[in-house]
Amino acid sequence: MAAPQNHWKLGLFVVTGLALALAAVALLAARSMQEDVVTYVSYFDESVQGLEVGSPIKFRGVTIGTVSAIRVAPDHRHVEVESELGVDELARLGLNISSERVFFRTRVDLVMAPDLRLQLASAGLTGVKFLQLDFFDVLANPRPELPFDVPENYIPTAPSMLKNLDESLTRM
Repeated sequence: MAAPQNHWKLGLFVVTGLALALAAVALLAARSMQEDVVTYVSYFDESVQGLEVGSPIKFRGVTIGTVSAIRVAPDHRHVEVESELGVDELARLGLNISSERVFFRTRVDLVMAPDLRLQLASAGLTGVKFLQLDFFDVLANPRPELPFDVPENYIPTAPSMLKNLDESLTRM
């Protein structure tokens, strides 16, 4: 006589195998969709009204990242803006990047050119703000002196065109 069959063990094996396969597919899909970004901080000495979390950061019109946080700086006079810049976009634009693989993530450092600055800009007449990363004359836009220590991941800022216009009209 044949041994009795154990269908529940076979069913448990099949369900466990399917669950593990689905988990592996989900993990691989999540890793492939995850974009490597590097976070940098800038301090603005002007109002950033109109700039919001999620606003784009552009390099000569090409979106290379987004604003991830906006808060008051440690001196209570500046505005701290945290930016997430896409590693692939920075590499494609030829900005100097050094990176090293650490476990599942890539640790990336943006080696700053001395004349690279972040500037507040407006899109048209609507007042919607975004950040512009570009090269500026170092003599006309020196690195701002801040009354607190800046982090290693710091991008200096340049005054916006609106602030320059306001200062020029005030002097007149």
